[in-house]
Amino acid sequence: MTQELKPQSPDAPSVVVVADDLTGATDSSVQFAYAGWKTQLLLSEDSVTHREPGAVSALVTDARALTRAEAQNRTRAAVLSGHDAATRLYLKIDSTMRGTISSQIDGALEAWQQDHPGAFALVCPAYPAMGRTVSDGQLLVNGTPVQDTVIGRDPVTPVSTSSLSELLPGSATVTKPHGETFTVAALVASIRTARASSPIIIIDAGESADLDVIAEAAVEFGDDVVPVGSAGLAAALSVKWGTGLVAPAESDRTCERVIIVASSLHTVTREQVQALVDVEPPEVQATEVTVLTPDLTALSDEAARSAWLETVSSTASTPIVIVDAPEERTSSTDLVADLLAGAAATLMRDSVPTSLMLLGGEGARAVLNRLGAVSLHIHSTVREGMPIGAIEGGRAHGATVITKAGGFGRRSDVLEIAAELLHNNEGSTQ
Repeated sequence: MTQELKPQSPDAPSVVVVADDLTGATDSSVQFAYAGWKTQLLLSEDSVTHREPGAVSALVTDARALTRAEAQNRTRAAVLSGHDAATRLYLKIDSTMRGTISSQIDGALEAWQQDHPGAFALVCPAYPAMGRTVSDGQLLVNGTPVQDTVIGRDPVTPVSTSSLSELLPGSATVTKPHGETFTVAALVASIRTARASSPIIIIDAGESADLDVIAEAAVEFGDDVVPVGSAGLAAALSVKWGTGLVAPAESDRTCERVIIVASSLHTVTREQVQALVDVEPPEVQATEVTVLTPDLTALSDEAARSAWLETVSSTASTPIVIVDAPEERTSSTDLVADLLAGAAATLMRDSVPTSLMLLGGEGARAVLNRLGAVSLHIHSTVREGMPIGAIEGGRAHGATVITKAGGFGRRSDVLEIAAELLHNNEGSTQ
């Protein structure tokens, strides 16, 4: 699957996106692709190239579950490695504020300020299209304070408060006037005032139009501003920063088999996988779906691991294979991801045209590493928050890949996308 590239505007900046997990990198990068940017997700900092107008290079730090010091150092290193390829920086964080985000921001600012001493962070994790909003400095998920949702009980990175000022100590907050909308001029003035007291400024946003205003205000600060947010703010910035870019055409996609790797334990992903398992004809014949779930003993026992991978190998001809994480909560998330990646690599050994659906950032990263992928060419989405692209380099070069964060989507999405891909339909793009 290839993408027909259009000439880029010589006036467009170049952007480096630094994200704390792989699915976040893809769902923010694809927003730029829609607006006409040439977009690549680089799986190694060694792949960063020179600056090119209208180009986006995305880097993944895997910093979400690291210690504060490790997250800060990893983010700083990624920004420094991407600095020569970009005139703008976008720091992609989780829309529900999971992970060591304060430390990530510190690391990003420390690196960017080396050439831009007045740099400051403009923070808005809101993604209204996915139900994430910020009101009076409080983060809400579908109207509920984030700590009262399943995110508050996340087994790896729980969020204990909805107050962004508590999550980002020392920050300043710009709240949206009650019953009114932001204007660019008023927001720019408020940012200037807040900037005098803190280099980290939190902004309210309850709807997509608010993100458009935030993006337009960010333009006023040139390369001194480091926007920090989810795919929602990335979408708004891609338009404001990319005036004159032309969205490219996408080629058709075909496949004869779909491999779904579900590493996320989020309730949304669990229900999406179950919807595919439970489906009745005619959407996907029940006999076409095989589910492979390792026992936890396979994580540490070499014999059990080998035996399970032999079972995986015997299902290579099944049109739809789900490689599913065990539902028991475990602190060995890296071992789970590695075992699922081994299964995916086993299934990708033949030449059957195959599409990969990777549900969960840590597992997605492990699968792509195991396949030797160098980068992903991201160009569109199959659903809101679910980018589609092509693997570049490694044993799966050219294969279609879809990534999805654990908490995104409707219950039927994975089922519908699998059916679309398997039957060589183009699917829906949004």
